[in-house]
Amino acid sequence: MDKNFRQCLALSGVAQSAYMVRQLASHGMVGQDKLSTLVRSLLVTSPQTTVEVYGSVSRLNLGMQVLLEIVGNNDQDSSLKSPDVMRYFLGILHLERKLAGRGDMLRIIGDRLERLDHACLDSPYLATPELLQALATVYQDTLSTLSFRVQVTGEASFLKNTEVAEKIRAVLLAGIRSAVLWQQSGGRRWHLFLKRKKISRDLHLLMTQVHEIH
Repeated sequence: MDKNFRQCLALSGVAQSAYMVRQLASHGMVGQDKLSTLVRSLLVTSPQTTVEVYGSVSRLNLGMQVLLEIVGNNDQDSSLKSPDVMRYFLGILHLERKLAGRGDMLRIIGDRLERLDHACLDSPYLATPELLQALATVYQDTLSTLSFRVQVTGEASFLKNTEVAEKIRAVLLAGIRSAVLWQQSGGRRWHLFLKRKKISRDLHLLMTQVHEIH
């Protein structure tokens, strides 16, 4: 997989996280398989490939569809590209840049993730309440202390629910993980404005070749 496809895959991880934050805040639930994909990305800390982080390209189908809406030329809002999704998407990318300047915090997050149980990576029920709580605590102890925060809005009943709030924090942490991968593969924020057509073309290629990539 070349650099452009690695960038698309990682950025799709950010998009999937942004969309799932909105779903959790507005509806209180998301698909267990999609949630497990993001949790997995936080447990695979020494991958050989970008695909290994998520398990397979197809597990980011939702994120690729959301990203296509974000970089597309259609100015109309859709269920995949609402103002909230865009705000979370850009907020995650901005928060990652804040984190990049805090080597001490990066080390703490890395150490905390390494101490989690990685033996469950192949489980279809990866996003357990216990693991989500642990990931949410990592986010709360580190990223939520920075001067910039991703402001999540939605239904008060869901935002006040402990389990939903923990899922949102875990998903945001996974979004940061994908944003780090995007930066490491050469992705830059200005690409979203000046390379939209290329990103869109690469995404279409990635989605059509999804069954050929391992």
